[in-house]
Amino acid sequence: MGRAADPAKLCDLFLRRSTLQDDKTTLIAHERDLRERAAREGLTVRKVWKEELSAFKAGIKREDFDNAIAAVLAGNVGHLLVWKLDRLSRRGMGQVGLVLDQFDAKGARLVAHMDGLDSSIPQHRGLFAWLAEQARAESFNTSMRTRSTKAEKKITGAWPGGQPPYGLRVLKGKKGGKKPTHHHPKEYETARRIADGLLANKAAGAIADELNAEGLRTRRGGLWRSSTITQLAHSPAWAGVMPFMSATRTEADGNAGG
Repeated sequence: MGRAADPAKLCDLFLRRSTLQDDKTTLIAHERDLRERAAREGLTVRKVWKEELSAFKAGIKREDFDNAIAAVLAGNVGHLLVWKLDRLSRRGMGQVGLVLDQFDAKGARLVAHMDGLDSSIPQHRGLFAWLAEQARAESFNTSMRTRSTKAEKKITGAWPGGQPPYGLRVLKGKKGGKKPTHHHPKEYETARRIADGLLANKAAGAIADELNAEGLRTRRGGLWRSSTITQLAHSPAWAGVMPFMSATRTEADGNAGG
């Protein structure tokens, strides 16, 4: 058996995709850049952690983030490389500072490639702090604008944006105009059938099996599954209400059209 690799020569890569802004080719490009950086430093990539979650919202369980940090603290690797600091966190210096302290105690490094930051350089800590808080402020401002827009659309009954659930559609109209949801002419009958089945206490799996047996498919052309039915049933918009986030909980308002 060969000797275990020296953690000082191993690194992990952490990649995160913003589902609102980046497509999956973004992760490919970021991984390529980080692998080239690792090769230049004579490091071997042990594992690539990939995440498609918000790095700003509180309460989200970020398993890949947690595992990437834990791998460094466990001594599995001596380096964690990220493309930019905001790919790792948008929670400000409160979170980033804790990571820096933990890595420093282990003699490990956090490298933010495009930012030109290396936590093993003491003078870079202030720059880490500035970029961490800048990323947090950007996300906070974006969140405020989004909540304001959705609140206005909630009042007018307009669709807040994105893909409406199966059985509904949003008609194209003037930019900025009210766009409520309407029954989808090709999907509504099936959606109503699913709802009736659920209201009759029929199992989601049984409903999916019936739809598949009749050759009916999802919007994307796939087979119906119990999880698909369940997810649809949990959609407030499918029930004709509009969800919105309050400071303490998610609520739904019946003023939305549907």
